Amino acid sequence: MSIIHGRNIKIYNASGTALLAAAKSCTIHAQGEAIEKSSETYARDREYTTGRSTWSIDLAYFVMAVTDGILLVNTMYQIRVVVGTSTVLQGYVICTDCDIQATAGNLASGSIKMQGTGPLAAPSS
Repeated sequence: MSIIHGRNIKIYNASGTALLAAAKSCTIHAQGEAIEKSSETYARDREYTTGRSTWSIDLAYFVMAVTDGILLVNTMYQIRVVVGTSTVLQGYVICTDCDIQATAGNLASGSIKMQGTGPLAAPSS
């Protein structure tokens, strides 16, 4: 089993340059549907089949410049999860929300919400 470090989850722009890396925290949410397929009339026990799935990412990071997060909103990016030098998961996200917080005497930090579009999966060979 390989360990994934937070510094290895990176967001890239269209030219392949890493925009965000070494996030303070990162949460990948994945959700799938369970669709009931049993008949209320004939079945005592419920049976389900798989439906569609969705995924999203929440990132917290240190702000390098005032525009870091603001310019990301409403744009599509590639995300890669790397173990060692190998990409183990990749997919595309749309930045849907960005917040930047700053208090006197502390580093500015930001948080970003990104909605996955299409699969988050191992790269094809």
